[in-house]
Amino acid sequence: MNRAREGDFLETVEGLIFDVKGVCHPPDRVISFLRYIPDINGERKRDERSYRKVYDLGERFRVLREQFPQYVYVDPVFNRELQGVCHSDISRMYNPERRLKQILETPQNKTEEKVASLAEVLGIPVERMGVSGSVLVGLDAVDSDLDIMVYGEEWCRQAYAVLKRLREDGVLQPLDAKGAQEKALFRWGSDDEVLVELEREKVMHGLFEGREYFFRFLKAEEVPYGDVVYRPLHKTSITAQVADDSQTIFTPCVYEVTGCSVTGVARLISVRGRFCEQASRGDSVAARGTLEKVEGRGNVFLQIVMQDSDDFLIPE
Repeated sequence: MNRAREGDFLETVEGLIFDVKGVCHPPDRVISFLRYIPDINGERKRDERSYRKVYDLGERFRVLREQFPQYVYVDPVFNRELQGVCHSDISRMYNPERRLKQILETPQNKTEEKVASLAEVLGIPVERMGVSGSVLVGLDAVDSDLDIMVYGEEWCRQAYAVLKRLREDGVLQPLDAKGAQEKALFRWGSDDEVLVELEREKVMHGLFEGREYFFRFLKAEEVPYGDVVYRPLHKTSITAQVADDSQTIFTPCVYEVTGCSVTGVARLISVRGRFCEQASRGDSVAARGTLEKVEGRGNVFLQIVMQDSDDFLIPE
């Protein structure tokens, strides 16, 4: 099996559709989380079959525990309960790069036309890009987001610079006030003015030709499974100052910090897109996440992992 990575999707033998998380996977399975489940009452349709989108993380675990417990397991490297599909249970892999090439050649609907237009205006070589989300698996709706992947650090940084220029030129627009308020409520459970304005300032997420877009930037580097072991300790809330924001556009995004209120913590990390572009160098921040001990490659250090629905990162 080709190496699975963030942005890919897979389908199981039962017809469940999962989105792949990260680039580090056990030898026998792919770490991935349930996204679509066959449901006769579902609003998404493909090949005469209806699907229901499952977004809430708690519901994803509940559905799998009750109906497909083989896809929930405790990972011995990440030392937490994860979702994942064994290779023998995968019926199909969905590749973002291949799908984008198909769309660029022959877009089939308005959403695909917008995906093609956005990819073309970015000016990045097509082999360094892909399309993820509902468009990747053919379950997009008339108002689906445009989920674009960019691969490789050099091309990601170039793409980010282009996004900022396109925003300045008006080709891309920020979320309007109502959309930013709704996004802040959805992501952070609050429509505080600071959070709303942050959502409007983000260039990796906004509007293109009236449609929401979202970019994910993925480096090429990979840590072999087992080289580093992660040991979650407990939930905690901290304050700190951002010392380095150069890795905060990537998945995972990393904030190097100083002056953390929890002794020994030098960075905050997340694989959730909502944490990208959330704070800048010099900002004092409040954050909540899981304190984690990282061991491997001759290093031992502490980090805060922000991944749960009630985790946050807010400039003060």
